[in-house]
Amino acid sequence: MKKPTTGTPAPAVALRRPTQRDIAVATGLSQTAVSLVLNGVEPSTVSEEARERIRQAAQRLGYVPNRMARNLQSARTRTLACIVPDITNPTYPALVRGFQSTADAAGYDTMIFDTDGAPEREHRALQWLSQGHVDGVMAVFFHVDEAELLKAVRGRVAVVQMESQAHKPSRDIDKIYIDNAAAAQAMTQALIDKGHQRIAMLSCPLGPGAERQRGFHAAMQKAGLEPCVIAADDFTQDAGARAMAAELAGQFRCSAVFAANDLLAIGAMGALRAAGKRIPDDVAVAGFDDIPSAQLLQPALTTVRRSEQAIGRFAAELLIARLDGPDADRPGRGFEQPFQLVLRDSA
Repeated sequence: MKKPTTGTPAPAVALRRPTQRDIAVATGLSQTAVSLVLNGVEPSTVSEEARERIRQAAQRLGYVPNRMARNLQSARTRTLACIVPDITNPTYPALVRGFQSTADAAGYDTMIFDTDGAPEREHRALQWLSQGHVDGVMAVFFHVDEAELLKAVRGRVAVVQMESQAHKPSRDIDKIYIDNAAAAQAMTQALIDKGHQRIAMLSCPLGPGAERQRGFHAAMQKAGLEPCVIAADDFTQDAGARAMAAELAGQFRCSAVFAANDLLAIGAMGALRAAGKRIPDDVAVAGFDDIPSAQLLQPALTTVRRSEQAIGRFAAELLIARLDGPDADRPGRGFEQPFQLVLRDSA
């Protein structure tokens, strides 16, 4: 009687992922026909009946496309990027969410690069773009200019750039902007129309801050009023609170504060309350962006609204039209987006 043999048991056979060749064998069709159907190549000489057989076989066998192999063949990543200054600022998640929803529907993944609005991180983002990680990018830069961006992508990455004002159209870059100066001028005029003559603007000079300050000065000058600017370090709530508190420690006599974004406005409201000021009875407050929490504040915040999700969707559509549609060789264009004043209880 033989003794049972001992030793290491044979390893389990790994399940092999089905290939296009397996589907060709299962359907009796050529591997070329299978490839045309599963890779979505159009126009195709494969009949509708054969297409259906291929699709059913792929589903039955559990076929999953090998995206890496397809990318190597096409030199495309099927990935788009969003480069933003601060993903914790509620403005940008809405922008990215709109962008991603359109990218997903077109079969693209989305990557996010947060620069913190810092020059060194913006240039790091340029280096990352130059390495070909993505097919297209929607970019918000505070420090990088168009020449630097074009040098980094070298025509290999489709670009949509978010701007704070209208620019001369670029040959290679689509630009999306709202007229920040006009929006700020309109909000300042709305405060003037409510009887405010001593108005301060709480602003940071980075990004859109300069254009919003320009609109504020234009409205004050037109009304013959003396402008006051309160300088903040950045566009955060903490920066708004610090700048406003410092101003209140001196001879602050303004009846209204217009902040260059809603986070600055929220910080200012906290500092005003801490100093015993009532909003809007003692000091009216307005912001810019209409972030989700703006209408939940007490009192609700008067602000400038932009449709960030719609802008994000539009940016993705522009990129996809360049990558997959008829716009590959079209010169860059500029697209102005609308704004709306939202008048609430804080002013």
